[in-house]
Amino acid sequence: MKRILQFRWALFALWVVATVVLTVFSPNINRILEERGQKYLNAASPSVAADAMLQKMDQTTGTDDVVVFYDPNRLSSEEMDRIGAAMDRFTANAGKLGVGAIIDPFHTPEAKGSLVSPDGTTLMVSFKLDKGERGIAEVKSQLEDTLSGVEVEHYFTGTDFINEDYLDASVAGVEKSAVLTVVFILVVLIIMFRSVVTPLVSLVAVAFSYLTSMGIVALLVDRTGFPVTTLTQVLLLLVLFGIGTDYNILLFNRFREELSRGLAVDEAIAVTYRTAGRTIAFSVLTVLIAFLGLLFSESPIFRSGISVVIGAAMLLLEILTLTPFAMKLLGERIFWPSHAAIGHKESGLWGRMAAASTRHPIWSVVAVVVVVGLSVAFYGQRLNFDTVGELSDNYPSARGFHLVADHFGKGQSMPTTLVIESSKTMDNNDALAVLDTITQSIRKIDGVKEVASVTEPQGKPIEDFYVSSQMATVTDGMDSMRDGLKQITDGLSTAQDKLGSADFSQVGQMADGTAQLISAVDALADGLGDLQAGLAGGGSSTVKSGIAKIESNLSTMSKGLNTLADNYTAMQAGFETVGQHYQQTAQALLGVKSALAQMQGLVDGLAATVPAVQADQYYQGLKAAVDGLSAQLGQITPTGIDELNRNYGQLTTGFGQSIASLKTMGDGLQQMAAGLNKLKSGVTTAAGGVGTVVTNMKKVSDGLADMKAGQKLLADNLTELSAFGSSLVQVTDGLRGISDGLGQSRDFLAQLGEDRIFHIPDEALTNADYQAALTSFFSADRKVTKLLIVLDDDPYSEAAVQTVGKIDGVVSAGLTGTALDGASYGLSGQSATTRDMNDGLSRDLGRMMAIVLAGVFLVLLFVTRSFWVPVVITLSLVGTYYVAMFVTNSLFVGALHYPGVSSFIPFFSFLLIVALGVDYSIFLMMRYREYGDLTPREAIVSAARQIGGVVITAVLILGGTFATLMPSGMLLLIELATAVIVGLAVLCLVMLPLFLPAAIGLIHRGRK
Repeated sequence: MKRILQFRWALFALWVVATVVLTVFSPNINRILEERGQKYLNAASPSVAADAMLQKMDQTTGTDDVVVFYDPNRLSSEEMDRIGAAMDRFTANAGKLGVGAIIDPFHTPEAKGSLVSPDGTTLMVSFKLDKGERGIAEVKSQLEDTLSGVEVEHYFTGTDFINEDYLDASVAGVEKSAVLTVVFILVVLIIMFRSVVTPLVSLVAVAFSYLTSMGIVALLVDRTGFPVTTLTQVLLLLVLFGIGTDYNILLFNRFREELSRGLAVDEAIAVTYRTAGRTIAFSVLTVLIAFLGLLFSESPIFRSGISVVIGAAMLLLEILTLTPFAMKLLGERIFWPSHAAIGHKESGLWGRMAAASTRHPIWSVVAVVVVVGLSVAFYGQRLNFDTVGELSDNYPSARGFHLVADHFGKGQSMPTTLVIESSKTMDNNDALAVLDTITQSIRKIDGVKEVASVTEPQGKPIEDFYVSSQMATVTDGMDSMRDGLKQITDGLSTAQDKLGSADFSQVGQMADGTAQLISAVDALADGLGDLQAGLAGGGSSTVKSGIAKIESNLSTMSKGLNTLADNYTAMQAGFETVGQHYQQTAQALLGVKSALAQMQGLVDGLAATVPAVQADQYYQGLKAAVDGLSAQLGQITPTGIDELNRNYGQLTTGFGQSIASLKTMGDGLQQMAAGLNKLKSGVTTAAGGVGTVVTNMKKVSDGLADMKAGQKLLADNLTELSAFGSSLVQVTDGLRGISDGLGQSRDFLAQLGEDRIFHIPDEALTNADYQAALTSFFSADRKVTKLLIVLDDDPYSEAAVQTVGKIDGVVSAGLTGTALDGASYGLSGQSATTRDMNDGLSRDLGRMMAIVLAGVFLVLLFVTRSFWVPVVITLSLVGTYYVAMFVTNSLFVGALHYPGVSSFIPFFSFLLIVALGVDYSIFLMMRYREYGDLTPREAIVSAARQIGGVVITAVLILGGTFATLMPSGMLLLIELATAVIVGLAVLCLVMLPLFLPAAIGLIHRGRK
């Protein structure tokens, strides 16, 4: 201390120079925050990783923001026209404004339903903003210029604008708190020390440490990427002015006490620093250990609290150099107009409480334990991550956000995005089927309102992409096929009956009769030849008698030929009908065979698309039926049908030859009849007539010979036709089996269609319209895709956080064991960020509690030279924290009905209560050690009486410093102030004067 006092002016000069340089030349930390923003999560967080994956597919850089237009009386057509004109300018100047991906109801009419509220009062335009090197204030000014002429109430909201307003609110709160803090400390110190100099010295000394600390932090933030948030300045301001003033109170009180004993200034300073200075050193050490533990925190928000370490180090340096300088420079005048000899008053309150607790230590400890136990038992931590909720509607971004939430749904304002990245392309049926299954599974989760994906671009299933829709077409075709098969089967049955009932034996008899007829005709021809010769010889009477017989035979022959011709004609018509039946049947069988081949392809394709179906018994039965029926019809080929047609052609040719022969015979008989008539008219001319008859009889004989050959061919082919008729029995049985199989297959496919199996046809996958959807939901290389999810709940709410957790589980299960097994995925958006923050906070809080308490315990071991006293103090600090959090939750959640306390409150409340509260414990225990000649009970009561006034004043100062956050208007700062003030009150009025003395009394119960 002597050297410090010796070089006090040089040290003072260094402080002045350092403060001026760091204040003037250090960067503006608020400007850095505005440009960089503040990170709530580290790079390893799932939502941050999801954002990184999204950047691989988003063609437009920037953050998602919204401009909201609102008219409580409904937007008029004139207002809509003005907004539309403004959007034209907005789009035309997109490059200059740094905006892209603009979606408004004027240029994207298909999105109008989701951008104009149902009541017509609110219109929303979404866009991506790339602010570049510009500040949000500058960006907002440029955007407002574009909307000039729009008199409709409108607000910009979204991540950028909410963060900007939050930063403005924080800065305003810090500035207001700084002014109130200075005023409050001045008033309290003036009252306490009855001096105007002491408060000024204390504030100026602390101001040096605060300004230099902020300068160093700003440089580290600017040059090294040191973590910084809106809480950085708040923590530095509150901690440095709070504990700095406390330390100065302790030092000035001890300095005044030593001066009152008649010590010289230098000696009083030396004693002050050997006692109170040592206490402060240990206190600063606990603060350093507590805030250094933030190095192990996951959250950048929490790590930004490391700035307090720099501040505490600078404060300690200031206390060791500037405060002794002021004491040396002013001496007793530091307490002007008060007098140093007055000393300080003892605390009667602490003295009486400590004395009572040591007399009844058990009851005192039990009472405190019960209170703390009840607080722990009924403390249900409910956190609120709603950054917007901490801003009032006086801030434009908050107003715009609330309008979107009220008129479009809470989840619509900040949707969640699921992003999946695979090492392989995903624009194929296998991958798309997995994505569709995940889409449907997410939609079924309670709390999910809408889901849009590459398989459902409009948020609704495309029915043509599902087997159910495709199977409906197939089953309809199979029904038609069964109807056709029924007709074919009925026709074949008729043909079978016709062919089976036909008697083809008469065809052979006809051939035999025709042979006899040929013999008779030949004999007749010979007789006519003789007749002709006889006429030439003059036997007229004989001739007339022969003519009569011939005429009679010719009449009989003519009738027979007519009957034979009629029968042949009827038989030919019958065979033509049979031919039509069998030809139709043959072609139908070929069609059935082709259809079965298509069905085989469909069945095989179904197995390839849905491999799991191969194990289904219905599928196995369908495949066996189709394969078996195909085998039965395997022998029916186009070549076999052609052979049958050739046989049938020969058959019909024989019929034609026979009928032609009969016609020739009829012509010959008619000529014979004519000749006989001539013969009657004159025997002289009979010879010529008979010659004509003889000549025509030759034709009859030749015709009958041809007829006989045709009858022979007919008989042979009818035998084959009869065999074909017999085979139709097997064919009709097979067709009935096919029909039954189709029925079973149809029923199975109908059941299969009830399962929502995704299968996109190749023609749909290459469709131009669907390619646009692929571009919207896929990256250029088709390896990254996204799903847009709108939740029912407020994106900051606990319900939304739980819904995101369910989505995460569904996606994990949906990818496992599929074509996308091993793909990376993540959830992006405010709800996902909130979930990650919640998880990180829980881990950080547990980790930090262990680290901070361990560090504090080690310091207390060294200070107290005891084991159980540090245990008691540590337990008292933990109990104080839970009581403070119970009261804070009861006030803001129970009484004021907030959804929860700010997410940062538990962490920073614990840190501040423990780090600052342990100071007062050290104050008390260091004073306790000065009474080594007294019994432990007497020593603790005396220490409480001596240090009580200092601690009460210090708590009042520190509590008042945090109370200055109340008028800030920010819920986070108000809740933090409440928790710390309650904790300080519990320490000052319960733990230190009651619980700690009682515990020491129990520990040393056997000592007098």
